[in-house]
Amino acid sequence: MNTKKGARKVYRRRTAMKLTNSELKNFVHRIKLKQENMGKYRDQLTHLKDKLQDKIKNDERNAIRVTKFLIAGSWKKHTILRHTGEHPIDIDLILYVEGDANLAKDLKKLHDFVYDYLASIYPTKDIERDVDMEGNTKSIKIKFISSGLEIDIVPVVPLASPAGYVLQPQRGGGGKYTTSVEGQLAFAKNRYQANNSFNAIVRCLKWWRNYKELKPELTSFMIELIVAYLDVNEGIETNIEEGIIRFFRFVSGPNFPVIKFKEAINQIPVYSTPVFIGDPTNNENNAGKKTDTITWADIAKEADFAFEALNYAQSINTGGSTNEEWKSVFGPSFNINQD
Repeated sequence: MNTKKGARKVYRRRTAMKLTNSELKNFVHRIKLKQENMGKYRDQLTHLKDKLQDKIKNDERNAIRVTKFLIAGSWKKHTILRHTGEHPIDIDLILYVEGDANLAKDLKKLHDFVYDYLASIYPTKDIERDVDMEGNTKSIKIKFISSGLEIDIVPVVPLASPAGYVLQPQRGGGGKYTTSVEGQLAFAKNRYQANNSFNAIVRCLKWWRNYKELKPELTSFMIELIVAYLDVNEGIETNIEEGIIRFFRFVSGPNFPVIKFKEAINQIPVYSTPVFIGDPTNNENNAGKKTDTITWADIAKEADFAFEALNYAQSINTGGSTNEEWKSVFGPSFNINQD
């Protein structure tokens, strides 16, 4: 199925074998987190937020205070997938922290405090097993094994300027990251409002990423930004199938461009990674910074296979064969029938 780049087959497409938005939305309905299942995760998140806020407020060992909590990530952007054995529900909880000038240099102290808070909030949890805060990371991950929920607690320090921006220092002084969480959420909302198929396309591509085991190198943020870039630069694509195929064509192409957005501050820096996918709020930040040459080649190879498979699926005239091609890309659970 796969062919060398630059020598792709051109398939004669038959409209009858193209999948409709209604059919693909049936698949999206199967893979997304259902509204009726959100309550238990929301309750766990609220409990954690309230207890954490109380612990920080009443801790006399430090001068820190949390001025705001913000839910972010796929949960807030409405692109979250349902829980599977390999892929839990993941929610980002942003803590806007002030009161200690040293926090802008190193969050290790705050991370250590949060670790202690979590042990106090959940005295029966195996905190060594269920909390991950190793390495130069910007977040503290707490895992709820029974429900499959993982919450990434991300402390940030608000900046006086630019307005709405924050500093995300890493543990151990591993670096600084200036961004606007609210700006990122507004960007995602604007893309969905401009294209009501945006979230469906992103969800499908995230499911493909998981099935092909391209995580964590290909992040959800990278997928969202590539789909957004294509809408901005090639025109809004409301056809879900064509949006998916366009993504695969773009990612597998030999000349992947620098991705940046006009709303972002600052300039693209010198970089050594195979791709640069800019934060829509700050051009200095590369969402693809953890992707090396080998992993990007694997991503491009899988995207090339998917591009060829779905083009071929549109050229054949039997529904069963078309469905098999889609399953080769999205896995055996791919199903476009209505529940």
